[in-house]
Amino acid sequence: LMRVLRCYGDVGVGAQTLREQPTLVQLPQEPSDPAGPELYEVRRPRGLPRYPRIIVYSLFGRLPLGNVVFHTPGVQAIVVTSEGGADELLRRGDTGLTKLIEPVPEPAALRRAHERLRREHGLRYLACEGAMTILRVLRQAGLLDEVFLTTTDAVIDTARHEGVLKIFDFEREGARLVAEGRTAPDSGWLFQRWRFSQR
Repeated sequence: LMRVLRCYGDVGVGAQTLREQPTLVQLPQEPSDPAGPELYEVRRPRGLPRYPRIIVYSLFGRLPLGNVVFHTPGVQAIVVTSEGGADELLRRGDTGLTKLIEPVPEPAALRRAHERLRREHGLRYLACEGAMTILRVLRQAGLLDEVFLTTTDAVIDTARHEGVLKIFDFEREGARLVAEGRTAPDSGWLFQRWRFSQR
C-alpha cells in the first residue's frame, strides 16, 4: 500500500524514522525491490517527477546525512525545519539540501510550510510515513486528511514498555471509517482507512 501511495504524490517522513531506518528510500520501488517500471509510469501523466520528493520534518536538524535517501540520484529531499535546525544541518556538513525554514512545529508554521511546498515545489498529495509524533502535529495543524491504519493481533503490554505511543481515538477526533479489509478472513491483520471531517 505504501508503494502504491508513493505513485500518486510525494512522501513526508519524520527525522526519527530516518534514524531508525538508514537504508530506506521512500520510492514506489525501493532499491532492493524487483524492477517495477509501471509504478513510475503512473506518475508521468499526472505531471509528477519520476521520483517522489521526500519531505523530512526535523525540528532540530539532527538528521543522519549519510543515509541512502540523501544520496540517491534523482531523489530530492526537502527539509522542513527551524532556523536552528538549518544551522545544525550546515554544522553537520550539509551543502546541498533544499530547506524550508519555518518555526515548526507550531501549527500556523506547519500550515505555512505546506502552502509553500505547494506553491514553490508543486506538491499536491503527501503520504506521511512518519509515526505518531509527526501525525499528531499534522493533525493539530489541520493538515491530516486520512490515515491508513494497520492493526495486528499482537498485544503490547504498556506496563512493561516506556514511551509507547498510541494512535488517535478516531471517532472522538471526528474521523469516519471509509474502508476496512483483511488479506484473508482468518488473518490477524486488519487494514482501515479513516477520513477526518473537513472543516
